[in-house]
Amino acid sequence: MSKSQTRIFISVVCLALLGAFIVGCEQQAGTAAPAGKAKAELKTAAVKAQTLGPYDFSSNWMDEEGFISNWLIIGTFPNPGERPDNKGYNVDYLGGEANYTPTNGKEVKKADGTAVKWQQYKSTYTEISFFAVDSLGLDYNQEDVLTYSACWLKADADKNVEIRIGSDDGYKLWLNNKLVGSEHVYRGAEMDQEIYPVKLNKGMNLILLKVDQDWGEYEFMLRVVDSDGKKVPGIKVWN
Repeated sequence: MSKSQTRIFISVVCLALLGAFIVGCEQQAGTAAPAGKAKAELKTAAVKAQTLGPYDFSSNWMDEEGFISNWLIIGTFPNPGERPDNKGYNVDYLGGEANYTPTNGKEVKKADGTAVKWQQYKSTYTEISFFAVDSLGLDYNQEDVLTYSACWLKADADKNVEIRIGSDDGYKLWLNNKLVGSEHVYRGAEMDQEIYPVKLNKGMNLILLKVDQDWGEYEFMLRVVDSDGKKVPGIKVWN
């Protein structure tokens, strides 16, 4: 093989290796992009949330502490079917519930072409009755609907806490884009029906809650406390 042929051969091999390297990098970037994008969106939403708060936790008439009364709420979405097979519970109406980052005023398009948007709501009670949320436009005892609620918890340090929830009817609960609890049930809401030990990171932490309705009352109550059911210092609510 002549020197010129040798140079050509080496150039071809180098180009082939370079191409393989670029493709491999692109594939790695492709798999990493969604997680990176979701993390960036979460951080951006957390910054925006800091203009909507802070709010204190509430106590109920029994002096039980740690209830969240300030939320962003969006809906309604359809929940067709008859118990125990209402269909909306397992439908992702946000186009990616596990990576979703709500902000006040953000719209979600529905299948019928209409849009709903996240709006602030403050309850005067520790229970959040969806029939009292004007932006939802629900008739009392309206059936077969579904909504999402969200808020941010700003912690001054890493903290081990408990999220305690009661719901009417079922729910799915995410913390920082991770599903921490779900109950496809038909029931009236009571305090602390489920308890989830979780870790809050220093800074902003996102709670996203999906609650479905078959018939009857439609509400939830959620509180954040220590293992003794007491208020945890150094946490504020934002939305």
